Amino acid sequence: MILQDLLNRRKFQHLKVLNSNPDLSRTVFTVESTETPDVAKYIPPNTLLLMTGMAFKDDPLRMCTFLEELDKRSCAGLAIKLGRFIDTLDDRVLAAADQLGLPLLQIPIDVTLGNVYQDVLSFIWNNQNDYLLGALNAQRKISNLILQGSSLKSIINNMTMILNKPVMVMDLFGNILEYGYIYTRADRKKTAETVESMIKKKQIKKADYTIFKRDGKSICVYPVKGVSRHTNYIIISDFEPEEKEENALIMEQLIMALEMYFYRDLYVKYNRMKAQEGYRTLLFDQLEKKPSDDYQLLKVGGLYGLKRMPEYRFALLELGTGEKRRFNRINFSKREERYILIYDWINHLLEDEEDIILFPQESKWRYLFLIQGNQVGYRDFFIKMHEAVKEKFHLDITFGLGGAVSNFLNVGNSLSEAEQCLMDGSADDQYPYLLSYKPKNMMELFKFIPEREMKYMCEHTLKELAYPQDEIQEELRKTLYCYLFSNSSITKTAETMFLHRNTIKYRLKKCEELLKTDLSEVSHCFQIQLALIMTEYAQ
Repeated sequence: MILQDLLNRRKFQHLKVLNSNPDLSRTVFTVESTETPDVAKYIPPNTLLLMTGMAFKDDPLRMCTFLEELDKRSCAGLAIKLGRFIDTLDDRVLAAADQLGLPLLQIPIDVTLGNVYQDVLSFIWNNQNDYLLGALNAQRKISNLILQGSSLKSIINNMTMILNKPVMVMDLFGNILEYGYIYTRADRKKTAETVESMIKKKQIKKADYTIFKRDGKSICVYPVKGVSRHTNYIIISDFEPEEKEENALIMEQLIMALEMYFYRDLYVKYNRMKAQEGYRTLLFDQLEKKPSDDYQLLKVGGLYGLKRMPEYRFALLELGTGEKRRFNRINFSKREERYILIYDWINHLLEDEEDIILFPQESKWRYLFLIQGNQVGYRDFFIKMHEAVKEKFHLDITFGLGGAVSNFLNVGNSLSEAEQCLMDGSADDQYPYLLSYKPKNMMELFKFIPEREMKYMCEHTLKELAYPQDEIQEELRKTLYCYLFSNSSITKTAETMFLHRNTIKYRLKKCEELLKTDLSEVSHCFQIQLALIMTEYAQ
């Protein structure tokens, strides 16, 4: 409550303002009565101080210093009972009070300090009780709506009625989630753009509220905490919490109730996410059964946005957290909250992208995108996503892009390629977080065979020629290699090695005896060729 409201009450109209430039908008929280000058250093802020001025009789300069100390403590005002020790206040005292804007009040000679003290304190307490009761009633109303499962629209409309001010709510990505019935479209758009800019520039306070001016109005922004971060913002137009004491109390209770709503809403979003993951599991279970055609899959999948298209491809989004811990489905922490919020935001972006389906992969803390048809602009979509996640969560994300397949029954191949991309895909020159599938050379498959097994296979097939120990074995191996990779042509082998045809024939005969095989058999030749190549990887 401010001092002006107190003085306007009939009960306190006997308190006369003595100075000509008082700040009557000072807040009054409590009242104290004392004659000790040192009390100025110890009284709590926003106190209305009552005294007779006995300590300052015949010492106006000391009283001026006392007023300065009171002002430093944000004193609401000084009420003096004149006529007992001080008949009138010195002009220097009045001038000092005016310079500070500190209200000086006169208590009539026939009114005791005790009566004034009791009346003021009783009024403040009753007034604060009324404010508190109003705040609790507001909180109870919103809490009941939340417990009844009311929509966010209903909750914000009720807040609008309670505050009688335009109210809207934005998420941390700058999207307007809901707004009250008196918030005009033009004001919503302008305000949202300003608040989004302030969020990006980190100009919104993490605690309490932030006020900015637009078109001569005060716009108040309250951050609302979810599990571990501010996930939404309540924006109230033409509103200043400190304008009325009850405003602060009401908003404190309303924000507390809204935190409960958004915490519950996080679990609602998670349940929707799990339903989508359930569909992904069902889809791949059916694909593993190797159906003869895709008719039934497309028919069931149509409910989820699956369509018959000339091509399909998968993309994987991996969060750059290296997260190994299991997803806690019961007690969400910062990690679970972040994963759900990003999923929900991506879904919001995909509202206009009918041919891209998002699937969560909770167990690996990543997201799958099924891109249907030739989506030329999907790379721009991923770039926008990378920038937003980097800004809001300070995370680097990576996209693995699988190749396109023309038959939906083969879409699992695209997913496998996307997964392989995350390990060794080709990075885009301009956007290194976009990884494309790099077709594998047949030789690279040897990397996945244990070296000991590979060496055994080579020695079993090539005998002494696998890893030659002398010059004769080395020459026989070279001749065998050149012959097999010259399409088994003796003439071409002789030309390549600059040797006589008979020399080549002799060496090949020796190789057949050593390997106990017939080089005219195509299947034998293929195995030998493969073994010759493998020896390069298993030395």
